[in-house]
Amino acid sequence: MVSLKHRTHFIIVAIFCSLLAAGIQILAQTAPTPVPTAGVLVVLSPPPTMTPLPTATETPLVTATCADQIVSLYVAATEACINKPAGYVCNAGSPLAAEPQGGVSSALAALGALVDVQEVDAVSSAAFVPENSQAGIAYIRPVDPLLYSAFLLGDVQMRDVSPADFPAWTSFIVETSPEHPACLSAPAPVVILQTQLGYGVRIVVNTISLFLNGTALVKTDEETTTFVLLSGVASALANGSEVAFNVGQQVTVAHAPGDVSVPVSAPGQPVPYDPALVIDLPIALFDRPILLPQPGYVITQGAVNLRVNPNTDAGVIVQVPAGEVLSVLGRNPAGDWLNVRRDNGESGWMFSDLLARSLGEVSAVYTLTPLPPQRFGELGRHAQIIGIGGVPLRAGPDQIFPFMTALSEGQDVVLLARSPYSPWVKIDVGGAVGWVPLLALQTQAYIDALPVDYQAPNIPTPTIEPGSFGNAFPDPDNP
Repeated sequence: MVSLKHRTHFIIVAIFCSLLAAGIQILAQTAPTPVPTAGVLVVLSPPPTMTPLPTATETPLVTATCADQIVSLYVAATEACINKPAGYVCNAGSPLAAEPQGGVSSALAALGALVDVQEVDAVSSAAFVPENSQAGIAYIRPVDPLLYSAFLLGDVQMRDVSPADFPAWTSFIVETSPEHPACLSAPAPVVILQTQLGYGVRIVVNTISLFLNGTALVKTDEETTTFVLLSGVASALANGSEVAFNVGQQVTVAHAPGDVSVPVSAPGQPVPYDPALVIDLPIALFDRPILLPQPGYVITQGAVNLRVNPNTDAGVIVQVPAGEVLSVLGRNPAGDWLNVRRDNGESGWMFSDLLARSLGEVSAVYTLTPLPPQRFGELGRHAQIIGIGGVPLRAGPDQIFPFMTALSEGQDVVLLARSPYSPWVKIDVGGAVGWVPLLALQTQAYIDALPVDYQAPNIPTPTIEPGSFGNAFPDPDNP
């Protein structure tokens, strides 16, 4: 990694003054909710330093094939850090190098360790060396009002350079190694920034003001910082110029040679992103997994039907109005239909001739619509019953369906599918298959990745007695 110059703090303060003058406001910091976990450490921080972080420790273990070992590392990362609370840095892989050195750095050496995010000044994750069971994977989850998380993957360094009167990790420096791991199944070193669903944040990345409502990838090299928008909306502001970019696009800002903290250009024009940046990206490890978009985007040229399958006989999910920007997830083999996603998360198929296209190469080709990725390991299939006094297992996805049996609190169940009609989930309990409400389950699985059971019993329409006034009682015409 290239060390940073001492002038960074002066530059950061200057850009924050500019942002405040433009009317950008960031709410005051609130304290994180304490978590009763043995790995949590709270220490006092010395003044921030710009010295390079030490190299993260390698952990040689049993050798295995590269691809198999990568999956094992991802399963361990899932169990260690998925669904952990905001307000902490979580180590999901090899020991992290961190500042302040000493207590904080030592605490983040253990897999699954949690350290208060306000006590961590910098984090450095290790390169992927699967044959030695080494993988740098970490999460930085700031507190409200910064409703975003940073997912570090591979040889990456992040340093908090927020001014004293701003919440920690409002402004930070990112550096990613240009070296791709020798294991071809390992991803390139990147940082994934993801906001909570429906919330936008304004943060400063390498002295570039980034507005994000969605998911963005950050990659740096000796001369540039690149942002790739994977979902939602975003804009980048540098050197007095702000550029908005759409899902499936990338924007690049040049910086001083060897110093990512000094941007020397305005953001470049948005272009379809480089697919090499997302090869083997473990999207199931995101706080909110998504299907990766293809490079570029499309826009509806008129009102267009969003269908469940790529043909005109398929059911209509919704009619999308003209002028809406959509990400492209893939295409059918003939290329005349595109699988698209709306900003609200709805996805389906559209006839491509009805869309204005600004696309790169669409390499994802299929006929059956893919599901979002499920979590790695057994945690993606299991849940526990929650509810004092137990929860009834029913024959269909609603409380009006017949009672089958009572499930006790804490009982382990296997997730099978979800309902197309209601927030209910189909489960298997020791061979008994039925339905429970989603609110009755505690799980680390990604519910949206469960298949939809279109054969589920439909919720019946209430019967209206002949001669009655609908369902009203009493009859207003016959008091």
